[in-house]
Amino acid sequence: MSGAAAEDVPTRARRAAPLTRREKSWVVAAGAGPILLAAVVLLPVALLTSITIGDVLSAAFVYGGLLGLAAAFVATDRLQARQCPRCAERQPRAGEVCTTCGYDLLARPRYACDERHVAYVDDDGDGRCECGRHLQRLPSPRGVGPQVVATLKVGAFLLAFLLAIGVILNVMEGRL
Repeated sequence: MSGAAAEDVPTRARRAAPLTRREKSWVVAAGAGPILLAAVVLLPVALLTSITIGDVLSAAFVYGGLLGLAAAFVATDRLQARQCPRCAERQPRAGEVCTTCGYDLLARPRYACDERHVAYVDDDGDGRCECGRHLQRLPSPRGVGPQVVATLKVGAFLLAFLLAIGVILNVMEGRL
């Protein structure tokens, strides 16, 4: 393959770089913080009721742990979202253009063939996929998809339904 032909090959989107030691410590703090917060919030409940400290600690680990896992996932996702997909350098918050390679971080243009074999981050107009097909610009991601929104609505309905059943059962128990 000649040098000119190698320059015509579009650049593939890079995978996220591993987190640094400092970033990992932030992710761990985001994951452990809700457990400690849940324990502190539930401690007065244990002191004012007949609930034992063991119950409070187990509830803090379960509910705080679930929230902590979600917080750690979001923290990791946000750290990796600040990475340039062309050169893999981390960028400052609210960066519009990569300071290293000049890639447009706001529009994040991506290209792929109609078979979607691999995503590329640039196309000089005559770019081709490894399979030989012409590259086409992919639509920009639109954020939260309709399936996620529908799932959240169903989850909110189920939560409200279960809370209503719990309240009704408590009221009925008091009357019997």
